[in-house]
This record gives sequence, C-alpha cells and structure tokens, in this order.
Amino acid sequence: MFTVRPAEKRDAEAAVDVVRRSITESCTSDHRDDTDTVAKWLANKTIPHFVSWLANEDNYCVIAERGGRLLGVGLVQRSGEINLLYLAPNAQRQGVGKAIHSALEDRAKTWGLLKLKLDSTVLACPFYAKLGYRAAGAARPRFGVLHTYPYEKALPPNNLMQPTGRKRPAADQER
Repeated sequence: MFTVRPAEKRDAEAAVDVVRRSITESCTSDHRDDTDTVAKWLANKTIPHFVSWLANEDNYCVIAERGGRLLGVGLVQRSGEINLLYLAPNAQRQGVGKAIHSALEDRAKTWGLLKLKLDSTVLACPFYAKLGYRAAGAARPRFGVLHTYPYEKALPPNNLMQPTGRKRPAADQER
C-alpha cells in the first residue's frame, strides 16, 4: 500500500532522484540513449528547481510513497498544465501514477479548471489515454531526438469555483 500527499521541501532530494531515474531508465524509447537529449531533459531536474516549484503558489505538487520510500511525483500548475508525472522505474503499473494523477486532477477541479493539458512521451501516451486524455495536436520536437505529444482532458465544471480557484460569491452560487 502507498500513500499520496502534498510534496514538501524535505522530499526534494528523493523526488529529483525519482524524476531523473524515470527519465534515464524508463524513457529510453524517447531519448534513445542520446546523451545530449538526456542532458537537456535533466537540466532543470535539480533540487533547487524542485524547491522553487514547491514555493510557487500556482503549483500543486504531490508525491507517492510507501514505507518512507518515494515512488513518484506529480505537479500541476494553476493554468491546467501537468508539468511532472514521473514514477520510479520499479513503481510502474501498480496504480501509483493513476493515484498521483487523481490528486492533481482533484486540485485542478478545486481551482475550477475545465481542462488539463500536458506533453506526453511516447511511453506515457497509452497511460494518459486510459485516463481520458485525447491527442491535442501533432508531435512536437523538444530537444535532441525527443518529441512530445500534446494531450488534453476535459474536466467537469465545478460551479462553486471561479476559474481562479477561488470560491464564487454566495450570490453567484445561487444562480
């Protein structure tokens, strides 16, 4: 059994390790072991960057853990962009990614967002399709040999929230 909770600064080292291992070990079909591509992909996957992402109030970041060991990390921006959803290589296909995504989607709904969007790797396209995402355009070159695939998912409207994520005034809620 694992738990999903909001990420904290103390999680930074383990979270960055999971992200970097996921990219280097699990995403080989995307980077094809091209050292330049891997280096560029990993460039901002550092502890200082992670801590700055946590400090940004427009981000919501969660981690999944079991027995004190970090299994995965996810981050959604208030704009609806999912910027991180990475799992430790040995944590895939165990419901961890789905649980992390569920926490991110719940926050997006709380913020009153009507859509989530992301750029997927080849490896993750089937995962996102199972979660209800649809292709939102052609593959886009990122850097080196890496291409990403834009996906979007419609969310049901939350009539109690404004698109900013703040509650609507009581008079507006009754309409």
